[in-house]
Amino acid sequence: MTTTGGAPKPGPGKVLYRSGDWAVVLAGGTARALRLVDGSWQPDTSGLVRVSILGPHGAAAATPQVAAEVSANASLVESGLWVDGVELLAKGGGLKPNRGTIYGAPDAPLAPGKHVAVAYARTADHATAVAWSFRVA
Repeated sequence: MTTTGGAPKPGPGKVLYRSGDWAVVLAGGTARALRLVDGSWQPDTSGLVRVSILGPHGAAAATPQVAAEVSANASLVESGLWVDGVELLAKGGGLKPNRGTIYGAPDAPLAPGKHVAVAYARTADHATAVAWSFRVA
């Protein structure tokens, strides 16, 4: 995780990721992609980067595969996945630089109960983060 000296903390919420002028924050079950603009963190609400949840939905295995489709009108330069605030070793690919799939799984089985996943993607100028929940029986 890279931090920018002197910049305020992104938030409110738990900072999942911060690098340069971009951050991903989870608060109350909602994920937001934030950009540092003129010394303050602003959410990107442009909708120019799209994240579609592929899974898991509802009930999941104790070691679920977490996946999302990401797309934009410009080339994607960064993406990430988290479960319960822990970054997954994400893999991905696609046939075009502006559309692909990212996926990963936790290193260890998850405890029974509700879990929150977050997917994030960005271009050079815009970003989106999406949170969703699933349950391990």
